[in-house]
This record gives sequence, structure tokens and C-alpha cells, in this order.
Amino acid sequence: MKGVDAQALSDHSGRLLPVGWSRGPRAARASARPRPDKPGARRAFSLIELLVVIFIIAILLSILMPALPRARNAARKVRCAANLRGIGQSVEMYKDKNREVFPLARYMPPPWISMDTERPPFNVAMQDFLELEDMAYRCPGDKVVWNQTWTPTDATFWIEEGDTRERLSAMSYTYVVGLGGNRYENTFYFEFLKQSTSDTPVAYDFDGGVFEKADGNKVHADFFHDKRNVLFVDGHVGRYGD
Repeated sequence: MKGVDAQALSDHSGRLLPVGWSRGPRAARASARPRPDKPGARRAFSLIELLVVIFIIAILLSILMPALPRARNAARKVRCAANLRGIGQSVEMYKDKNREVFPLARYMPPPWISMDTERPPFNVAMQDFLELEDMAYRCPGDKVVWNQTWTPTDATFWIEEGDTRERLSAMSYTYVVGLGGNRYENTFYFEFLKQSTSDTPVAYDFDGGVFEKADGNKVHADFFHDKRNVLFVDGHVGRYGD
């Protein structure tokens, strides 16, 4: 080429370029791409790095997954204890209005079998202080007891005559009938067993067994959570022997 060095070309700025080098559009795009060896350049994950990340995630899941059921169980137990404390506060209001006498009631509402045919269910006896189907009566871990249904009969004296609508049991907790109709100092627990109010139960989870209904059918109820909650006369909620 005339007037051009055989070894180099000059660009518009006067810099010398190697022979065969072009400053065209394609070259400009190529020069704009980041080079892997430059700082800040993007680099894809290698297969080994990806496998390491997956392995770490798998280890974390293996640690956390067994803890989830325990966490759910603990949450159910806490909510259940809060329900029982609420029931305990309602019992105290009942006692305040009834000269410190405990509600005279049967241990569970229908359809559960009961020999106390002249006593109303606990939630019926308490309905001036706590709604009949208040959610305080339902343990979050109860999948069976609360949902049992029954239909009033002529013997259901606390239901208006002719009302035959199907109803829920609506109670997860069983009432200690030995307290009913008495002041605490006149109960068997105090006079003969010499128990304190912190050792005597008022109500507890109706669970962990096979229970019979008035129609003769039996129902299996699993434990609502790992340790049964108990409401004691002094108002605290715990376990037997705590």
C-alpha cells in the first residue's frame, strides 16, 4: 500500500495498529466485552460450586426439618394453655357471683356418656361468663373431641323443647366434677387429700384414650400435644407433679 508502513496502520488518533487490525463495528463490540481476567468481570458458577451450594442447603434442611414438628407442637401447647387460663378466669368470675362455689356440672357435654343426667354440661353452666361455643374451649391440637355432633332429646333439659338442631360437642377439656357445687375447703381434695389449690385440677385435656359416647360408640382421641395441660384451682396451667 502506497504511503503506508507495511508493518502498521494508523488510526484516526495517530496511534499505530498492527497489520490486519480493524477498528470497524465488529471490533468495537468485541473490545467492549469484559475479559475474564479483568477485575469486576462477570463469571458463571462452576458445576463444583453449584454442587457445594446444594450440599449446604441440604444439610441445613436436614437440621431444620425435624425441629418443625416440635415447634408446631410447642405452639399448640402454648395456645391450649392460654385457653385454659381463660377458662380459669371465667371460673373465678362464676365463683365471685356464687359465694366461691364451683360450677355444678357434668364432666363433658353430649355426646359423651355421663351418669350426671341432672347436671348441665360445664360449658352450659358457665355460659353467663363464657359463650357456649367459645373458642377458649377448643384446644388447637384437638382434631376429634370438639367436632363430635349430637342431637337434643327429651332428656336434654337445658335445650328449649322442640329444638332438635344438631350441635357440636364444642369442648376439648374435661371438668373435674368433684369440685362442683362446693367451696374448695369443703371438697374431698382439701378435706381428705390435704391438697393445696396449686395441686388440685379444675379441667384438663380430654385426650389420649378411647372415650364412649351416649350411643355406645367409642372414639379414639390422640394426645393434643406431647404433654397434657392442666388448669389448677389457683389459676395456673401446668402438668401434674410440676
